[in-house]
Amino acid sequence: MAKTFNWVFINNWFAVAKCNDSSFILSDIRMDKETKENNYPVRAVYSNKLTLIADITNLCVKRGIYLKTIQTPSELMRESHHFNELSQQALIQLENK
Repeated sequence: MAKTFNWVFINNWFAVAKCNDSSFILSDIRMDKETKENNYPVRAVYSNKLTLIADITNLCVKRGIYLKTIQTPSELMRESHHFNELSQQALIQLENK
């Protein structure tokens, strides 16, 4: 039987779940076009919270640049800080579940 996880969502782009006492799963959020159900293909598993936060921030910033919602260095700095805070809040939520 597959284990179900409590997911915390970041910017509706990524989902994070606590795997066990010391590791976390980072997944993409994908919707099945036929069933309209969300699924969460695993991107990576982390045992280090700092590495997880750094990767989430980097992935969100890259996506923002690709989507042209980040276009200047000052927007980059602001959004990096924002995504870093979202990642930290997600980890706090997972710790409290």
